[in-house]
Amino acid sequence: MFRVVRAVAAAWLLAGAPVAAAAQTVLTLEATIARARDQGGAVVVSRARIAEAEAALVDASARLRDNPTVEAAAGPRWGSDPRATDLELVMSQQFETGGQRQARIAGARAGVERQRAEVQQTARNVIFDAATAFLEAVAATERLQVAEEGDSVARELLNATERRFAFGDIAAIDVNLARIDTARSASTLVSARADLTAVAGTLRALLRLPANEPIELRGSLDIAPPPPVDQLAARVEQRPEFDVFGAELREGEAQAQLGKALAGPGVGLRVGYAHEQADKIVLGGLTVTLPTFQRGKGTLAAGLARASRARLETEIARETALAELRTAYAVYEQRTALAANLQRDSLPSLADNETLGRRSYEAGEMNLMDFLLIRRDALDTRMTVIDRRLDAARSRLTVDFVAGVLR
Repeated sequence: MFRVVRAVAAAWLLAGAPVAAAAQTVLTLEATIARARDQGGAVVVSRARIAEAEAALVDASARLRDNPTVEAAAGPRWGSDPRATDLELVMSQQFETGGQRQARIAGARAGVERQRAEVQQTARNVIFDAATAFLEAVAATERLQVAEEGDSVARELLNATERRFAFGDIAAIDVNLARIDTARSASTLVSARADLTAVAGTLRALLRLPANEPIELRGSLDIAPPPPVDQLAARVEQRPEFDVFGAELREGEAQAQLGKALAGPGVGLRVGYAHEQADKIVLGGLTVTLPTFQRGKGTLAAGLARASRARLETEIARETALAELRTAYAVYEQRTALAANLQRDSLPSLADNETLGRRSYEAGEMNLMDFLLIRRDALDTRMTVIDRRLDAARSRLTVDFVAGVLR
């Protein structure tokens, strides 16, 4: 497994991190995914919303939705001798008899299930972002290593050129060319360090890593190939978004059921006590709420519309996911083949060209400009190889993301 240690440590030193004073975190691709799943900021916040949904379930599970009502009245009675005071006390309680409570509980439970599925969906997105940042950090580290090697060679070449100029073997223009090449190499090196620092900061933020904690990356841009596309297609519906749609469908169905239940009459019990002069009266009664104006039509229509939308969204999401998967798989195959061919066909020739060019220059068979062009082309090609390998690794990650494997 490719080990990227030296360049990453350099990035933390550039950021001023006390490397010796803090514990070191070792990140592999698997460890990055696990930490993003467990400690990603968006995931933690989304997980906290489950308690909010569960609170709605507590409210919906109450045996009686309405609190008992107590009414009291008292006043003097005139027209009799002696003068008396009448007292009336009434307590009533309304009941749901049409299945409203069961519908509300079903809707609240579906809401909890939807929030839990949204946690998985959020985790899936955070994992993809963190894994992508990890791969970009690995690529940035490889670019930094290439830039460090190029800078070292450029400085050696400048020293050799200055010595040859001192002996009168070459003209001053060669020294100027060597100095320009050294400046370009130093600029490339600083830029590579800045790029690594930036992507490392993104990775820290996604994984909630302390700013003063040094990181060691262990990984490679070469990832094992995915299973066949047809096998992955069978797993697409395991993506968390389909669980979200299923929960929304159940919420809509429960809301529609509640709307139907609200169309029925409500029943309540009434108990009263009255004191009139010397008489004491106890009354029991029944109250019926007539659904004359409020029949739950809006609740029913909203529930039916929500369920219909959830079904439609599920079907469209399924079609889209399958199309995205086959596209992502085709892109992965093309980019992987491109990176492999470029790496195989270019890198061995680059090493030979640099060695032969340096020998020819030292032997006086090649001028410095031609040799610097060979070096510059070699550096650009090595950077291009890293970019194409990163493209292939990203596309491999995208296949897992679209297929629902990355979660």
